[in-house]
Amino acid sequence: MFLAIKDLKYNKARYSLIVSMLILLTFMVLFLSGLANGLSLATSASIKNARANHYIISDDADSIITRSTVTKEQFQEVKGMTSSEVTPINLMRMSMYEKDKQEKLDVTYLAVDAESFMMPPIIDGSEFSGDENSILLNRSFLEEEISIGDTVVDSASGIEMKVTGFVKDQMYGHSAVGIISLNTLKDIRTKINKNDEVKYNAIAIKGQDIDNIELTNAEVISKDDVINNIPGHSQEQMSINMILWVLVIVSAAILGVFFYIITTQKLTEFGVMKALGMEMKTLSATIITQVLILAGGSMLVGNVLTFAISSILPSSMPFSLQCGPAGIISLAFVIISIVVSLVSLRKVAKIDPLMAIGGHE
Repeated sequence: MFLAIKDLKYNKARYSLIVSMLILLTFMVLFLSGLANGLSLATSASIKNARANHYIISDDADSIITRSTVTKEQFQEVKGMTSSEVTPINLMRMSMYEKDKQEKLDVTYLAVDAESFMMPPIIDGSEFSGDENSILLNRSFLEEEISIGDTVVDSASGIEMKVTGFVKDQMYGHSAVGIISLNTLKDIRTKINKNDEVKYNAIAIKGQDIDNIELTNAEVISKDDVINNIPGHSQEQMSINMILWVLVIVSAAILGVFFYIITTQKLTEFGVMKALGMEMKTLSATIITQVLILAGGSMLVGNVLTFAISSILPSSMPFSLQCGPAGIISLAFVIISIVVSLVSLRKVAKIDPLMAIGGHE
């Protein structure tokens, strides 16, 4: 430890460049992690953040909620088959505009029972009763200058809805969600098509009592299955995560190359130390300690920088950096850095002390 710190102090300029590079690499990796998680939430936040554990959908929907059709009769049957809480939901991708502005905005209506567990927390505004045509909007609509008390109009049906509050982290399929009542969505559908017979898209279940649920033409699937089958979600996450971990490995490998070059430049010094009787395990501990100090310190600064910048990003940007994933990535970065730096130890182990004393490398 003493030798490692003394060497870092003596070669401040050299190691400062390495630290600067590591901080930038850390920021890049963590920012990409936040972007990956943000894009994941942009497609699935309404399902992921819901308190439901399972969903019942029609068996011909390919595990995609928006393709599913569940009847009122099936909902009544389910209530008698499980002790868990159940509630119907509807999802519908539409567009709306603020009254008197005519500028269309994409929105996904999530129709729920206002008294059910599927109702998300309201961060601003009054309680949602669902008795009238009211709507709770995701807070990203604040950037569209929509305020509580404003009136929005469904583009297809012309039905007006009063904005009574805002919720957060409610997204589906890269579209901001508007929470409305089941009756309001029924009115919208009936206005568009009087022959619309779709009752519910799915039945949400809060609990694990699903063994006795058996319905004709319907199946019970987990929350994770619903999320993974949202169109484009799995493919998007697989691509971004592959890029993320390749970047982690490449970044750590760059650190290993830097330490190999620095170790090669100090072969004479290491040879003299061995000639003075210093054991190889002491030299190894010195090199590994330097890697820990540089990589660990850079990870800490990189995390602080990334979290600071994430706090000022606009809410409409699909970015969500969480402590858990950031910690895992940082730890993996440090471990990989140590592993790749061990390559330089072989060079140190082969040093001939007599050649080093004679001035040869």
